Amino acid sequence: MPRLYGSDEVRSQQRRLESVFTLIDGTELSSEARAHYARYLCIRLAGFAEQALKDLVTEHARRQSAPTVHRFVEGRMGKLWGINQVKLKETLDAFDPQWWVDLEAKFPQEIESLHSVGKLRDNISHGGDSGVGMTQVQQYRDDVFRLVACLCSLLDPRP
Repeated sequence: MPRLYGSDEVRSQQRRLESVFTLIDGTELSSEARAHYARYLCIRLAGFAEQALKDLVTEHARRQSAPTVHRFVEGRMGKLWGINQVKLKETLDAFDPQWWVDLEAKFPQEIESLHSVGKLRDNISHGGDSGVGMTQVQQYRDDVFRLVACLCSLLDPRP
């Protein structure tokens, strides 16, 4: 299979993540097992959002700039971790400050969900008790997927 880039890669990652959510949808699990899955899926969702931004920004640079600029951007994106709304804003502002203004106006709930997922991932990965359940993680998933779809359109529009 050929290597995927930008929004094609993001859609592939999203399908894989969605299949993990589907695995436990409707299964009979104890509340403790569901809580563990919710934390796991929250971490996976945060990782998806982070990787999607990296892939989209790198592809945008590849399509819009010289190879040296692309390599520079790709190197910088490799250092991005712990996604939240501040890092998303800083990244978009580096290209065009209006992008963030438009995104924030159209997707405030989705941006807040991204921020919450990032905070939860940090808390969970450091052994904290997140208190997040499957219903909330599923809402975060829907919000993050909508936000990432917008980022795909913005950074790597495809016909």
